[in-house]
Amino acid sequence: MVRLDNRGAQKLFVGLLAALAAGALLNCRLDAPRQGWSRRWGPLVPHKSFPGDCGLCHVTERWDVLRKDFSFDHEQVTGHPLAGAHAGAACLRCHNDRGPVQFYAARGCGGCHPDPHTSSLGLNCERCHEQTSWRPTGLVAEHARTRFPLFGAHAVAPCERCHPGAPAGQFRGAPVECDLCHRADLARATSPDHAASGWTTGCQRCHVPLGWEGAFVRHDFFPLSGGHAGLDCTRCHTSGVLGKIPSDCYSCHGANYQTAPGHVASSFPHTCQQCHSIAGWLPARYNHTGFPLTGVHAALACTRCHTGGTFGPLPSNCYSCHATNYQGAPNHAALGFPQTCQQCHTTTAWTPSTFQHRFPLSGQHNQSCTACHTTGSTSTFNCLGCHTATSTDGHHSGVAGYSYNSQACYRCHPTGRGG
Repeated sequence: MVRLDNRGAQKLFVGLLAALAAGALLNCRLDAPRQGWSRRWGPLVPHKSFPGDCGLCHVTERWDVLRKDFSFDHEQVTGHPLAGAHAGAACLRCHNDRGPVQFYAARGCGGCHPDPHTSSLGLNCERCHEQTSWRPTGLVAEHARTRFPLFGAHAVAPCERCHPGAPAGQFRGAPVECDLCHRADLARATSPDHAASGWTTGCQRCHVPLGWEGAFVRHDFFPLSGGHAGLDCTRCHTSGVLGKIPSDCYSCHGANYQTAPGHVASSFPHTCQQCHSIAGWLPARYNHTGFPLTGVHAALACTRCHTGGTFGPLPSNCYSCHATNYQGAPNHAALGFPQTCQQCHTTTAWTPSTFQHRFPLSGQHNQSCTACHTTGSTSTFNCLGCHTATSTDGHHSGVAGYSYNSQACYRCHPTGRGG
């Protein structure tokens, strides 16, 4: 780093910030070398107040070439650091013979950068600008102090979209009502037709600042859930006008009712919600009070039992639907089993089945039915029918005072097992 030893050079840089010729807007972009001069700035300024040591800036060979190794610690010498675009700005942009640089520096940013806002936003440029570029920053936070905080798409919209006078510094008086800025959007909103429906104000009732799409309507009189959620409004509001329409199911789903199996023939009520839900037409549920649908009955289609196309009452006894099962079951018809199927079977499945036998079928009695009922008869058996015993058969010689009948046998053989 080359250190200046000339008092004139020291005075040249002490306490200086950016300055500009009167009335000219200064841009600190790097459009000329830091130690150079651009012809667009006009003729080269006089040097009458510059140091007498020309070698501080110029090379000895030519006057129009400046030293590339010239360097100056602006912060150390002047106490004022150069940040952002100021650090790369040409020295002559501020240090020239157009007037005392202290005069311009005392006016702050406005000394070099004429205010395009005509002082309507105050003199503190750093509220919105920083030293890298003129592009404003922090406007979202700044706007939060107004009556219209910026959210969603508003946060990235150019200021001129809402403030036409922004280039001239006019930011006051912009409307906060949606329809006053979005009249063109309202005119394009024809599906559904907002104007025909009277939806010309209060856009925030359905829309959010993120975008026009995905609007949400407070459908209080008929909650939009299940299959109704996500439908285009015109599916129900077929006239294009979004006024109130009937909220009963049949008014929209009459065609579904007419084509549903058995609904018309059985004169089902139009209160669809008794059987159906808004999640979908199927599966439907019905309060089958006459005959509870349990087990395999719960999964059957209605037409499996209601074969006539109507859904009126049917006999609730098992045999009326399961006669063929009864006839095909082993020995049921031959042995004269009762047709009250529920005595042995459940609605889960035909097998396994249960039977309340007169005495426990345990031990040697745990046999197939036909082992004892060899004739196909279900008549009552007694023990002596299969088991003969006398008082002299060795086992029963000590048994006295009893007649040999089933009641006597059960005294010693309560479970039918041998004793």
